[in-house]
Amino acid sequence: MRRTWIAAIAGVLLNGVVARCHEPQPVLVEERIVPAGHSITDCIDHTDCAGSKSCDCCLGGHWLAEKPLKDIALGTSGWLDVGGSYRARHHRETNMRPGATGGLSGVDDSFWLHQTRLWFDGELNSRLRFRVGLIDAASSGERFPSRAREVNRHDLYQAHVNAVVYEGEGTLTARVGRQEVRYGSARLMMAPGWANRRRTHDGVRFIWESDDWEINPFWIRPVFRDRAHFRTFDNPNPNQQLYGVFSTYKRLENDKLDLYWLAYDLLTSEGGARYDTLGGRYYGGVDAWVYEFEGGVQLGENPDDTNHDAGFFTGGGGRKFASVMWQPELWVFYDWASGDNTVGNGFHTYVQRVHYYLGFMDLFGRRNLEDLNVRLTTRPTQQLTLVAWCHFFSLANGNDVPYNTNMRPFAGLTTGSAGSQTLGTELDLLATYDVNEQTQLRMGYSHFWSGTFYDTTSGVPTNLDANFLYGHFVHRF
Repeated sequence: MRRTWIAAIAGVLLNGVVARCHEPQPVLVEERIVPAGHSITDCIDHTDCAGSKSCDCCLGGHWLAEKPLKDIALGTSGWLDVGGSYRARHHRETNMRPGATGGLSGVDDSFWLHQTRLWFDGELNSRLRFRVGLIDAASSGERFPSRAREVNRHDLYQAHVNAVVYEGEGTLTARVGRQEVRYGSARLMMAPGWANRRRTHDGVRFIWESDDWEINPFWIRPVFRDRAHFRTFDNPNPNQQLYGVFSTYKRLENDKLDLYWLAYDLLTSEGGARYDTLGGRYYGGVDAWVYEFEGGVQLGENPDDTNHDAGFFTGGGGRKFASVMWQPELWVFYDWASGDNTVGNGFHTYVQRVHYYLGFMDLFGRRNLEDLNVRLTTRPTQQLTLVAWCHFFSLANGNDVPYNTNMRPFAGLTTGSAGSQTLGTELDLLATYDVNEQTQLRMGYSHFWSGTFYDTTSGVPTNLDANFLYGHFVHRF
């Protein structure tokens, strides 16, 4: 019944907006900068970055211009772009390789990750566009099993079409097929560029855009991302589905407002779970001040068949110092995601963007977590960006436990086992140098000071600190 009235409200909202259409408008889908004035189906990100805006975008500029594989004539009025990228990233992980527990594991490793991508973006006519993307993600030199996000050999990770369904005061576009999905801040739904294996889904999305609103109803199934499927074609997971409506109101003078309903159904050998998140995000800025607030309530049914009641909240503010040397930008954020007196029944974070928001070491997922963090970004030169980000982590509910990024309890801990709520402090340092518009270099170092939780909780694998040193090279064509 709860799902019925949520879906009904969403449907009435969409139908009411579409009914206002009467004048043709140009096609508008998620655009990136390309020559010849055309746009493609979505923006290709280089990697998770650490700026005040979304980093799911190109490095910028017209690096595609005057290239033989761009703007190829297709039919009588269409075009085709061929592009690709190669990324090599080296990891040196101390006390944080997943092992049998995830999180702070007591396991060390050093290895290389290689990612090669090839994509084809095109337009057949003014109403029909497409994208096909291929990937080969590999890991070498490691002593322990790869993470699920690190390997995907010779696979198809994107294959979808964008068809303009309606043009009026706004445009309604249907996107059907295998696609990456990112909504809003991506705290709950994201295809993170950090992951060596791209996260993708099969399904359908509708994109309604007008001067006032962007509204996105969707239904998708995630593809398999487990080790058993590293070398086979990725098929959609029949035991999981995500659907809902994500909308953005754009008429505010300085700010924007996101409103959404996100639903997640899971079936397991033990039963299943249902999660409905009703949330919103308000963000913008006045003069040099910037701010962001996001939160929501989550209802549904837990894996143990009890009613699910949870929530999350993020609030932050910052200031840009554009006239100061190196143009520093300082933010302070507070992140909270509820836990529960029963392990596993706290907030569930869908397909999350953990790496960017909750520390570059990926020690914790967005469940039963409090995170007070401070971020400083500077630009000594136009090509060089420096970031220092400090997180202070603790448990939101002392009867619950920490969770890994896959939403599993850390080290298999049980209710009431936590000896302290103080998890520890993480410092992330990052330097990114854009050699040119096609090539990027990055170096990062992170250190985690373990808190009293690890000293006072029996069953944890270690109470030692952790270190993470990494660097990458990316080239795109």
